[in-house]
Amino acid sequence: MTACGHNFCRACIQLSWEKARGKKGRRKRKGSFPCPECREMSPQRNLLPNRLLTKVAEMARQHPGLQKQDLCQEHHEPLKLFCQEDQSPICVVCRESREHRLHRVLPAEEAVQGYKLKLEEDMEYLREQITRTGNLQAREEQSLAEWQGKVKEQRERIVLEFEKMNLYLVEEEQRLLQALEREEEEIASRLRESVACLDRQGHSLELLLLQLEERSTQGPLQMLQDMKEPLSRKNNVSVQCPEVAPPTRPRTVCRVPGQIEVLRGFL
Repeated sequence: MTACGHNFCRACIQLSWEKARGKKGRRKRKGSFPCPECREMSPQRNLLPNRLLTKVAEMARQHPGLQKQDLCQEHHEPLKLFCQEDQSPICVVCRESREHRLHRVLPAEEAVQGYKLKLEEDMEYLREQITRTGNLQAREEQSLAEWQGKVKEQRERIVLEFEKMNLYLVEEEQRLLQALEREEEEIASRLRESVACLDRQGHSLELLLLQLEERSTQGPLQMLQDMKEPLSRKNNVSVQCPEVAPPTRPRTVCRVPGQIEVLRGFL
């Protein structure tokens, strides 16, 4: 223990004083040695053993985990300082070493407070970002729900419109088929009447032809006596053509394909 009351291991403080002796202008007066921690000058190398601290150090040596955490592995001194360049805790002996001599060093507690402030700032920023992310997520989830609702509504509208269209097509199909059936019956009835009329005409002509054929086989006198009636009937015979020609195609037409093409133009 130095005269100022700070504690160091003997080997470490002697090493520190040996380095201080070799530096010009470092000692204020001959025979004075600086304390590595408080820099107070001691008039001579009077070091007193600190038996209580010796026991504590011995206990620390028996707990390697604690020793590694709180003591310098090289000098076995408390890590009370913090090197800003190396971003690592150091002891007072490390502070005087060539490695850290020119580095910016802070007390460990001051460095901890600085880091705590920085961590608080970072945590506050992260909290704000988390809140913002949550708000954005909630907004996007709401947009997703609204979009899905609109899609569902549009899907139902499409299904309903096609149901209406299918119903219209079924009704239009029935209407056209019924109209075609009526047209078929109308034209077929007229054509059947024409066929029957022509059949009667053909039958009459065939009877007249048979009569004329029979006359042609009679004797001359009998033929001359009975020719007046057959000839008069022949002069009155004429084929009656149908009054109205049948249509070339049904008047009932399906306009659905054209309507579908019109609908496609809007798609």
